[in-house]
Amino acid sequence: MKYYIVTMLLWVGVVQVFAQQPRLKQVDEYLAATGQTVELKGAPEKQYGLLSTLYNNQKNLMLNLPDLEDYGAREVIPFGFRLSTVSEIELAGQNENMAESTVRPFYSKSIFSGVSYQFCDSVIYGITLFYDIQDNAKRAAIEKNLDRHFKKADYGQGGAVVYSDLDYAVRLLPGKVEFYSLFHFPVVETFYPGVSHKVWYGPYNYEANGASVMLAFYNQESKENNIQSAFKVSYKYPAGKPFKMNLIRFILDDITYELPLEIEYSDVTDGGKTVEERDTRTFVFPEVLKAIDRSKTVKVELVGEGGRLLYEMPAFQRASVHTAYEYFRWNVTNPMDKYRAW
Repeated sequence: MKYYIVTMLLWVGVVQVFAQQPRLKQVDEYLAATGQTVELKGAPEKQYGLLSTLYNNQKNLMLNLPDLEDYGAREVIPFGFRLSTVSEIELAGQNENMAESTVRPFYSKSIFSGVSYQFCDSVIYGITLFYDIQDNAKRAAIEKNLDRHFKKADYGQGGAVVYSDLDYAVRLLPGKVEFYSLFHFPVVETFYPGVSHKVWYGPYNYEANGASVMLAFYNQESKENNIQSAFKVSYKYPAGKPFKMNLIRFILDDITYELPLEIEYSDVTDGGKTVEERDTRTFVFPEVLKAIDRSKTVKVELVGEGGRLLYEMPAFQRASVHTAYEYFRWNVTNPMDKYRAW
């Protein structure tokens, strides 16, 4: 009888000791499982202003347009303004929680003729100013002011010039100028079994020589509040010039991070361009995100069988890095994420 009692006590002790130990093997298996591609076509997704919802409604961040030294532009309603039901602003179109206003004229003397607004959850995140497409002097004045504010353009492609910093992304086009607040820009959340992806897209791709690069960082979050950081990249190139990218490098001030890419190819063409997109996840450690975020300059190099593309990461893509890192840093609560096994 004493033998059985001792045996039972030993078993209880073993169970208790095991329960008190970090479940390293289980953590590894769980994180490995969530790190695999989920084959789910037509995964449900939604867009919403996540960052603005993290703040108290009474303390919404209001952000004015960059100073364009123009009286008409000073009439523009700031980013972060919430549209009320009694507002005089008329909506031209609405799709679920996304909406766009009609063009409203300016009353003050202005190089611009009018303004329209884009809303997510009734909050302004996009503003478009219109000007006379035939007036080259007005475009030159606008471009001069944008050069003064942003110091230099991210790139120019065709008749478009793109500028950005950590607050704004701006595109100058014939007849109009698009402004976006990167803080208020909608997050795209895609839902998979057991996890969701909060993707911090920018409003634009990087374009050069007829090619286009989309690079967005995001956070994968499980219902247990296990948060992992990752990125997705796609590359559009002129038809007949296969690229087949298989490697990406982030070249920082003092270190280079090199990550392999596994590509899922698509035969779909978009405006005469073949689409090459990586849909599977590329996970990165928070330390890598932090290093990219803190580096003074960041260059991105895509390497493929058909060549390579090297460019300096524009601020609207760096904002995606910063947001993914900050979201991870401030929202992780599950101690399982402390293990570096993933």
